[in-house]
Amino acid sequence: MKMHFGVLLGQQSTLPHRRDLAKLGELIRLTEDCGVDAIGTYDTSFIGGDAYVRATLLATVCERARVGLRPTNTLTREPQIMAGFAASLDSLTEGRAFLDVASGDSAVYNIGLEAATRARIESYVRCVRELLRDGESEFEGRGQRIRWHRDAVRSSVPISICAEGPKMLHLAGRIADGVIAGTGLTPEVVSDTIRRVHEGAQAEGRSPGEVEIWFTTRSSLHLDRETAIGEVHGSISSILNHAMRFGLEGKNVPEALQRTVQEYVDGYVLYDHVQNHGENPRRMEALGLTRYALDRFALAGTPEDWVERLSALHDAGVRRVWFGPGHYDLDRQIHDMTLFRDRVAPHFQ
Repeated sequence: MKMHFGVLLGQQSTLPHRRDLAKLGELIRLTEDCGVDAIGTYDTSFIGGDAYVRATLLATVCERARVGLRPTNTLTREPQIMAGFAASLDSLTEGRAFLDVASGDSAVYNIGLEAATRARIESYVRCVRELLRDGESEFEGRGQRIRWHRDAVRSSVPISICAEGPKMLHLAGRIADGVIAGTGLTPEVVSDTIRRVHEGAQAEGRSPGEVEIWFTTRSSLHLDRETAIGEVHGSISSILNHAMRFGLEGKNVPEALQRTVQEYVDGYVLYDHVQNHGENPRRMEALGLTRYALDRFALAGTPEDWVERLSALHDAGVRRVWFGPGHYDLDRQIHDMTLFRDRVAPHFQ
C-alpha cells in the first residue's frame, strides 16, 4: 500500500549550533533515503530560533525532497518578505520549495498578537502568489512590490493551509494547493476532514483532486512502546489545545468530553507549550483526557505499532502523513529515522 510522508526536522536544539551540522546533514540524508516527499521545519522563534536559518540548512543538503516551512504564519512575516524567502528557497532547491501557512500559535501569542483570521490568511496567500507571479500586489491596503520576480525559478510556489476546524478546511479546499489537517486520525475524523476539503474545492469550481490532503500527527518512534508514548505527551497536549481553541462545533468531540475539553483549553498554559513535563500534560491527565488525545492525534509506539496505525489510516482514506521526532537529541533522531527507514517505510512504498 502506498503512503506519502513528510518529516518535520530542525528540533536538534533550541538554536542551531555549528557543531551539529555534520549530524544534521546525516539526518537529512537519512530522511531522504526513506523516500519521503517533503521535509519541513517549524516557524516559531518562541520554541527554537529562526526558521529561515533552519530551512536554508535543510535546502543545502536535500537533493530530492521538497523543502519548506511547516508551518509559518501571516503575522510575523510580511508578504514581501515571505515571497522573497520562498523564491530564494526555491532557487536553492531548484524548484522544490513549499510553504504551509497557519493562523499562528506560539509564534504570535507570545508576542501579544491574536491568531490570524481566515480573511487575512486568504488575502496573504493571494498576495504572496501575485508577488511571485506579477511582482506586485496589495495587502491590507498597502502596496507590495518586488523587482526580481522574473528571475525566480518558478512563478508559483505551492502553498498549503494548516486547518483544524471546518471553516479552515473549507478555505483550504477553496484556495490552497494543499491542506495540512490537524483534525485527528480516527476514522470518523478522517472522513469528515476529507469531505469538508472536497466541499471547499467544489465550491470554487475546482476538482477535489487539485488539493493535496496531508494529515499531521504527533509522533514518537521507539523500540519500547511506553517510552514512545511518554515522549509524545507534550505534543498531544499542545494540539488538543489549538485544535479546539476556537470552539468545539464541528470538531467531532464526543458529547461526554466536550465540557472537559473546554475546561482544558480555557486553562492552557502557553509558556509550557509542547513541554513533556509541563503543566499542560499534567492538567490533561488530571482531566482524564490523555487517552483521548493519544487515540485522536498520536502516532506513537514501536515500528510494528506504526505499521498498524498507518495501515488503519490508509484504510480510512489517508494517503499523506506528516510526522517528526518527538525529542531534541540528534543521535536519537538518527536512530529513529533508521528504524523508520528499515522497519516502517518498506510497508508503504
